[in-house]
Amino acid sequence: MADPQNYKDNRDWGTTDYYFIDLILMLASSAKIDLGELVHPYYRDKDVNLPRARITINMISSLIKKTSGNLNVEEKKVLREVLDDLQKTYVDKTKEKMKAGGPSLLSPNNMPARPLVPTPPQPKKDVKEWIALVQQEIAKKKQNPPPTKP
Repeated sequence: MADPQNYKDNRDWGTTDYYFIDLILMLASSAKIDLGELVHPYYRDKDVNLPRARITINMISSLIKKTSGNLNVEEKKVLREVLDDLQKTYVDKTKEKMKAGGPSLLSPNNMPARPLVPTPPQPKKDVKEWIALVQQEIAKKKQNPPPTKP
């Protein structure tokens, strides 16, 4: 029978929770898309959205803090490498944006320069106006359909 004290000494090398690592990698992929490092799976382009990338990086950092003491050596290593890579890329992209003279990440009132999610259009009071708006949106989508998968 295994000695319980021996188990405590070796718990750092316990079973790796690959679902947890997959969660972290999923969040990291989202951050890489927002940093312009990966192609967006739907739009098939690279667009930089630094405020949203910062939020995702902060989520990963928070998960690391909240799970400290419950991770084995392999999980700690993966999380640290992922977070270090994302933070380095974020800093590099921020410096590039500042050198390019792009708009500031923060507006004068310390809010993101553009909203993270587009503001929905205000509802129309007249049903006919709303129907016309929907028809215009449908016509736009017919003119510019989303790219198809190769």
